[in-house]
This record gives sequence, C-alpha cells and structure tokens, in this order.
Amino acid sequence: MRVFVSYSFIDKELYLLTLLVSKLKEKGNFVQLSDSNYLSENYIYNTEFFVGLITNHSHSINDVFNEWQIAEKFNKNRILLIEEGVNVYRNDIKYIRFNRNNPDAAIRQLFQENDKKAEKKSTLTEDIVKVGAIIAGIAAVISLLGGENSKKK
Repeated sequence: MRVFVSYSFIDKELYLLTLLVSKLKEKGNFVQLSDSNYLSENYIYNTEFFVGLITNHSHSINDVFNEWQIAEKFNKNRILLIEEGVNVYRNDIKYIRFNRNNPDAAIRQLFQENDKKAEKKSTLTEDIVKVGAIIAGIAAVISLLGGENSKKK
C-alpha cells in the first residue's frame, strides 16, 4: 500500500517519524514523506492512506491540516496522530493521541485501525462477489428455463 505521511516536527522530534516510517515499511508499505512543496497534492492523490503527525511546539501544524484537507478532497483513508497537549478544535476529524515518551502504543493503534478498514473492505468485496455469483446463477436458470419453454413450442 502507498502511504503518505505529513508531519509537523522540529528536528529533535524525528524519533517518532523514524519509528512510524520503519513500522510502515516493515508491513510492506511504500512511504512518501511530506516535503512541503507543490508535489504533495500529487503524492497524496497517488496514495491509499494518509497519516498526519502533529506535535507540540511545531510551526508547521497548518501544513499538516492543509494536506489533511487535500486527502479529504481525494477521499483518501486518513488519520492523524496528535501529541497529548495539542488542542484539537474540530470534531469532524479522526485522530489518535500519542505520548512523546511512548509512541509505540499509538502506532499499534494506527495499525489496528487500518487492519479493521482492510478487513471491512475485504468482506465487502467478498459480499459483492457472492451477490454477483447468485445473480449469474439466477440468470443461468432463467436462460435454461427460457430455452426449455421454446423447445416445447
């Protein structure tokens, strides 16, 4: 899966970003990091999942929210990891709180959320295939019955 990671960090906080990217790659994901340029919109468009990281004491929180809105515009699966202490004034966004001293718990929760979405998507695909098979079976029976009726005439 292609994952876009947008972040609001100062240099000394890159531990969480490094940890998240390594965990995503361990799971076989291709990860594109935000680099605050005009290509971000294109990168977001070409990914399946958007992760935003917001920390205290950052000057680029608005950049993350802007990229969040781009992901929303493209109807991408998206979630924010927001450090404890950052005020969130919107109720319409999905986020996971993380503790700077123990970010592993939030990353595990992120993967659990993503796995649930993948499971639901897989179940939905299976249901669609089953319904398609049933419809095809009904069409075949109708076709056979129609052929039998024409033979009787």
